[in-house]
Amino acid sequence: MIYPDQGEIYKAAEKKHAALVFFVHFYQGNKKALRRHIQFVNSLGYDAYAFNLKDKIKDHYGLPYSLISKKFGLKHAMADQIEEHLDLLKNYPQKIIYSFSNVSACAIEALARRKPFDIEGLITDSGPSFNFLTSAYNLYTHSIKISFLPLRLAATPLLAFGWSPELHKHIREDLRKLPEGFRILSIRGWKDPLIKPGDIDLVFEPCKNLQW
Repeated sequence: MIYPDQGEIYKAAEKKHAALVFFVHFYQGNKKALRRHIQFVNSLGYDAYAFNLKDKIKDHYGLPYSLISKKFGLKHAMADQIEEHLDLLKNYPQKIIYSFSNVSACAIEALARRKPFDIEGLITDSGPSFNFLTSAYNLYTHSIKISFLPLRLAATPLLAFGWSPELHKHIREDLRKLPEGFRILSIRGWKDPLIKPGDIDLVFEPCKNLQW
């Protein structure tokens, strides 16, 4: 089968688990950047899947919009894309999502819609942040570097609005839709310059239905 968005299944040399690890790369990344992660889960006996997100405004003709949630913003448009790819993998009725940074919020939005529910667990690496504006400013300071301070200050709210006018206000609502005891492994770097561990805690701590 040919998958959209350069989607690809990476088979384990010796398959030991029924679940597929479904990768969702970080903002303005690509599936090639996950090569070591894919090789690692393959070595554990898991098949893996990765694809390229449409994570730029131009990918959506300047108007990122979710046809499912009826909301404007890259966060919601990418949630639609993630859901589309999950739906294509019907040969894997069990899946584990492995997502990165603030794009984990898109994965969580798609995850909350799953019917029938076919996700065994979620791994979030370095995100998402409940303080999106701060993480956006840090992105332009440390990663997509904008050295001119006034331009950085102007770019931050533009990124936030293009991401979602609601920022991450509804992540907790999405998480509370997940089954009781749903398992989440939250990986974070204590010295991560983009997203502080405490801002990740703010996402998950209020959701008592989670085992995280």
